[in-house]
Amino acid sequence: MKPIFTLNELISALSQSSKDNYKTIFKNLVLDKNVLDEYLNWSTKKYVRNGIYKSDNFELILLCWEVGQETPIHCHSGEECWMYLIEGEIEEVQYQKHENGDVEPKGIRKIANQQQAYINDAIGLHKLKNNSKGRTISLHLYAKPIESCSYFDEQSKTFIKKNLSYDTYKGEILSSKRVSSI
Repeated sequence: MKPIFTLNELISALSQSSKDNYKTIFKNLVLDKNVLDEYLNWSTKKYVRNGIYKSDNFELILLCWEVGQETPIHCHSGEECWMYLIEGEIEEVQYQKHENGDVEPKGIRKIANQQQAYINDAIGLHKLKNNSKGRTISLHLYAKPIESCSYFDEQSKTFIKKNLSYDTYKGEILSSKRVSSI
């Protein structure tokens, strides 16, 4: 498979393939930040979920992170997720959920520029954090689209289900639907 340099090439390759080939497709990504300019949107309050493309089989979301922004501990509601880091550095902490509902860290890794990561619920829960000294940009591929997930509320020590939404879609700000990210 040849390298993939544009979003159109990526969307075309994913659309013409099955989930079994998504890993190979993602391994061939060579995306430059400049091809994503129209999707970049930032907030000082939280990381921003910028929807790029959504079909019945997959969805692409570009996350824009200011320094120190992070997700809570969360699952993926049975879906698979591949992440490609465009710029910056992400720290991923993976967790194991015990039958009594407690969560326990089981590993930490750093994901840097042009590196990839993969997670599903069989691997465990995770938490992502922009651990760099500047902004971070990560591209996430979900197969199938993820409409909701459960996140761990560290204060109440319980899981809370949350319907997910975009802050922007195809570059357009969705201010009426803007809600906090998980």
